[in-house]
Amino acid sequence: MHRPIEAEVAQEMLARLKARMARDGIRIEQIPSPTSLPPTTRNENRRQRSLRSCHLPAEAKPRRAQPRDSGAYVPEMAARIEDDPNLTDGARRCARKIMEYVYRKNRESREAEITVSYLVKALGRCSRSVQRYLRQLEAGGYISVAVIHARTRMCAGLLVEVLAPLFPRHHRQKWPGKLMDSDTTRESQNNRPRYKYSRESWALRCMDGVFRSLMKTRPTLPVLSITV
Repeated sequence: MHRPIEAEVAQEMLARLKARMARDGIRIEQIPSPTSLPPTTRNENRRQRSLRSCHLPAEAKPRRAQPRDSGAYVPEMAARIEDDPNLTDGARRCARKIMEYVYRKNRESREAEITVSYLVKALGRCSRSVQRYLRQLEAGGYISVAVIHARTRMCAGLLVEVLAPLFPRHHRQKWPGKLMDSDTTRESQNNRPRYKYSRESWALRCMDGVFRSLMKTRPTLPVLSITV
């Protein structure tokens, strides 16, 4: 009993579609059917659609010039920053750049003056992204940020201090002055001199015997009596 009603609905929808196509000036012959295309064209269209939607870009991105080897490096950091789910990858990268900067500028007090424009250029991000990274690191207790104001009440930069959660446990008190492996065998002490003398002090020490012999051969001076 429902078949006549469904047929009437289908006829009504088809009539509306034809009326809309006639109003918009669309002809059915203008739309190519996939079956009307040759097999090679259909395969190429399918391939390009798959590359655009499912696979990686077919065209490789142009590579930029690699940075120069400046010799700078990031010191040891705690793995906590990698495991913190509240930090984004950009915030972790910002923390590494701050550690590198502080290690080069002022490793004793573990704080340094830095500007947002420097981080923008170093990270290749906009200023809003850098400010968002700093807020994430400050909220997590990894850094402490203080604004440096000039005489004109304008921001002259930031004073960033790296805090203890950013350091590994064996570096929380102080950065090591010299990297060395405590398990390695030290150099042999057999060929080391017993006393450490410079060239001048060693020459004076060798002359002591000659000077004592000379003083023994010299006659004693007569004792002069002084009468008042």
